[in-house]
Amino acid sequence: MVVGIRVPAPSPAGARLTRDRRRYVPVGVRRLLLANIVLAVLIVGHVADHGLRQPADEQLSRVASLPGLLGALAIFVSLAVVATGYRHAPRIAGVVGVLTALGFVAVHLVPHWSLFSDPYPDRSLDAVSWIQMLATLAGGLHVAFEAWRYANKGGGTARPPATSAA
Repeated sequence: MVVGIRVPAPSPAGARLTRDRRRYVPVGVRRLLLANIVLAVLIVGHVADHGLRQPADEQLSRVASLPGLLGALAIFVSLAVVATGYRHAPRIAGVVGVLTALGFVAVHLVPHWSLFSDPYPDRSLDAVSWIQMLATLAGGLHVAFEAWRYANKGGGTARPPATSAA
């Protein structure tokens, strides 16, 4: 090794060199991180849609909005733990993704059932609000899928090809 020049170690299968050339990030982690980023952007859009585009008199009370606000916080916690490489990040992201999707179904798609209900079919909302809500629901499912895929592929690394006994 020449003094002052750093040579990175060979890349593990299924990983790519990051910009700073010091750390390899497995493909599965990148996919999970990207899915979390997309979900965070979608939840910000959904909250903005509620606050800026939907009629103020049709909004839920602050108490009734609490599960949604906690869900948004959970999405950003999931993003943070995946971005920092926390050991249990895929499990956390998977749970947050599933709960986000279930929460959107329970609050926005199921007919009125409680204080926390905000069923879109009962409101006169435009296509933009519907698309935003359904995209966020799909984003939660995508995070859950990427977390599941990461867990089932052994941490996102490629497996060596199987050899046959001939």
